[in-house]
Amino acid sequence: MRSTCREPRATRAGFTLIEALVALALLLAFVSVLGPHLFYARRIADNIDGRVAAQTLLRTLLDAPVDRSLVGDGSRDGETGGLRWSITAEPMFIDAMVPPPQRDVPAAAAAAAADKKAEPNAKPENWIAFHLVATVSWAPGQTISADTLRLGSGAEQ
Repeated sequence: MRSTCREPRATRAGFTLIEALVALALLLAFVSVLGPHLFYARRIADNIDGRVAAQTLLRTLLDAPVDRSLVGDGSRDGETGGLRWSITAEPMFIDAMVPPPQRDVPAAAAAAAADKKAEPNAKPENWIAFHLVATVSWAPGQTISADTLRLGSGAEQ
């Protein structure tokens, strides 16, 4: 007796419809479990990129020299590369900034003081400590802030 199929391999070459449907169902199950985690990981990566850019801008703002317009106005804000920033400056007046009265002046200091008195137009520098507060925002509800003390030249006496 002869078989109706010519070769036994010809009947098994490929997947049946049930096998293909089971494979598709398993693939959908894995995607439904892993998909939200992949999107969440992408959101975390974007958040980290925004935070790094905000920290870089924050350091740049605080490292910049104290601007007289900032000192006079008190605050400044703007947007750089999609990052919103603001910086405020407030003068600080503390007791440590007031020099103590000089009782015993050495001879060298007295000579230097006499030289300064000889120049009537020379005025002493007036240094003021400023409290700078900088804030950078890169997304709704995502802000980073830092503050520092800086010396700036005050108004003339």
